[in-house]
Amino acid sequence: MPLNPIRIAGGIVLALLLAPPHAARGAGGGEEPFYLDADTLTHEAAGDTVEASGNVRIRGRGMTLLSDRAFLFGDKEEAEARGNVILMRDGDTLRADRIRLNYRTDTGVVENGAAFMPKGNFHLRAQQMEKRGPDAYRLERGVFTTCDGDNPSWKFSASEIDVNAEGYATGKNALFYVKDVPLLYFPYLIYPVKRERQSGLLTPRTGNSSKKGFMVDLAYYWAISPSQDATFNLDILTKRGTGLGVDYRYIRKRGSEGNLRGFVIYDTEQQRFRGDLSQRHQEIVSDTFNLKSDINLVADRNFYRDYAEESGVYNQSQLETTLSATKYFDRHILSGEFRYVQDLREEVPDNRKTLQKLPTITLTGIRQRLWETPVFFSFDSNFINFYRREGIKGQRLDLSPVLTGYAKPFGPLEAAAWVGYRQRLYYAHGVESGEGIRGSGLFSAGTSLSSTLSRVFETASPTMPRVRHVMIPEIRYNYVQDRDQESLPFFDYNDRIVHENRVVYSLTNYVTGRFDRGDEPPEYRDLLYLRIAQGYEFSGTRRDLLTLVDEKRHFTDVQVEAAVHPHRLVSLSTDLRYNPYRTVLSTVAVSADARDEKGNAAGITYRHARDEVEYLEAKASLALFSPVFATYANRYSFDRKGTLESFYSLEYRHQCWSVSFSYRDRPDTNEFFVTFALAGIGSVGKIRAF
Repeated sequence: MPLNPIRIAGGIVLALLLAPPHAARGAGGGEEPFYLDADTLTHEAAGDTVEASGNVRIRGRGMTLLSDRAFLFGDKEEAEARGNVILMRDGDTLRADRIRLNYRTDTGVVENGAAFMPKGNFHLRAQQMEKRGPDAYRLERGVFTTCDGDNPSWKFSASEIDVNAEGYATGKNALFYVKDVPLLYFPYLIYPVKRERQSGLLTPRTGNSSKKGFMVDLAYYWAISPSQDATFNLDILTKRGTGLGVDYRYIRKRGSEGNLRGFVIYDTEQQRFRGDLSQRHQEIVSDTFNLKSDINLVADRNFYRDYAEESGVYNQSQLETTLSATKYFDRHILSGEFRYVQDLREEVPDNRKTLQKLPTITLTGIRQRLWETPVFFSFDSNFINFYRREGIKGQRLDLSPVLTGYAKPFGPLEAAAWVGYRQRLYYAHGVESGEGIRGSGLFSAGTSLSSTLSRVFETASPTMPRVRHVMIPEIRYNYVQDRDQESLPFFDYNDRIVHENRVVYSLTNYVTGRFDRGDEPPEYRDLLYLRIAQGYEFSGTRRDLLTLVDEKRHFTDVQVEAAVHPHRLVSLSTDLRYNPYRTVLSTVAVSADARDEKGNAAGITYRHARDEVEYLEAKASLALFSPVFATYANRYSFDRKGTLESFYSLEYRHQCWSVSFSYRDRPDTNEFFVTFALAGIGSVGKIRAF
């Protein structure tokens, strides 16, 4: 007959065999009680034995146990469950014929057990699972896999598996199976089983390269502390030698963090040491003071072309190293920075003529109101020490105070006007005119008039019932004094400020849609951004950093910036400039991206600058033939009349394993990769064919 729930003081503490002891405590510090349901319940005074049978259900401490029968032996402090035993805890499930536990000694046995852990899709079976203490276990004739089904695609088996207090599992006489075919035999295996990070050897990587020869990459992961870890690599390259690498990561208090990575090798082909070093750190000393470092150094300018694989690394033209400190005040920001540039271009023989900024000191005054007037005062100032081994070097002090006034003359119109003065002072070395102090001051002024017009439109669409359109027309005038600056030293473009006497008129549009989602809050998504602008230069002299300009032509290029999102999975963007005199596009930057919920994606980008560069990049990922996935990417240069890089990848994804083939083609190298991975285990090999 049904029995009301009763409290059990001891209970079954096995909890999937691996549950830590005393994990569940009551509010008063004691262990949470267990509750028992069963069809029948009997108690024998001799031995203090309780027997429950028929639809036994025991719950408590975050677990539930179901079985045909259950016994509590009070004098032995033991519990046992028999027949169709199912134990569930935190989403994990253990099925067994029999479970027995001594909750005084924290030992127990599971017979014919099969455990499933959804996190990682782990399946574990063993004829006997034995718990030998709080953190010691033994499994006999065990089988492990992350594949579903009675006949998994792969599995590991071992005659004995021991788990120790340090969190490592060791197996004897282990076999790796594909289906039911044994392929690999391991007399002894060791593997970390704790969910926390564990130190240990990582899967080796082997391969072959036309530049490096046969390769073996041996890696060791060191879990130093909860806030630090490091990976060490030993790279054996038959054509280049043996390299050593380290990747160290850490987190500090107040959110400070950083990492240090380096690689060094004695290149036997070039008979010299080669390598690189990178370090990044952010030290938050207080809410108003922080330190940053971003160090990037390489032993020689060709190192990345010989050893790097990723685009943007192997073909980069320079490296920058910066060390900075920033202090925030109520109305000012003070910062100092050391910036060192390492030029990697082939046409530059060395770094002796590369200009360095050691240091730059900047003081910025945040815009603040002058008394109760609508006028605001702000300023920018910086001091730079320019240094290089060969060439002009020296110092520059740049001061730029500005007064800005705001007003709303009438209605929705907003007006602003500003006036400023920029003073530059120099002390240069190595100039033909001799050393000494030089200076130049430039007057600047401007004004703007704009308005913000907004309207909400009702639509007939049930999914997008409203659309909001915001339109901002603006006219702006800028003036910079025309003054001869040829007597000043030239370090960068801030030493040759171009005279400006220009009016710019623009129209900016924003379109935002409201999408209703039933009971959920509505979603607001930007549908369109469009800005059209053109200027008229009264002097006809100007400088454009993006493209060549036509001297003595008053009208500037028409600039069009747009971003369109017709669907949440589709985006289009463009930034182009049209020359009204030549009736040609001076610059073009167009991109389109689309994707779907299944993993299909495509994108294309085109960039053009007149007489400078013309470049096309395309990429696509196809999941149409799942479980086969394909990826393609190509970068083509029209001005160089050739392909910069092509990449092809084909991957087969099974429920518990995957294999991928990839091919990368660059002007200086071709590479082919094969990667095989087991779910829950990771990559078990990466082969570079050539």
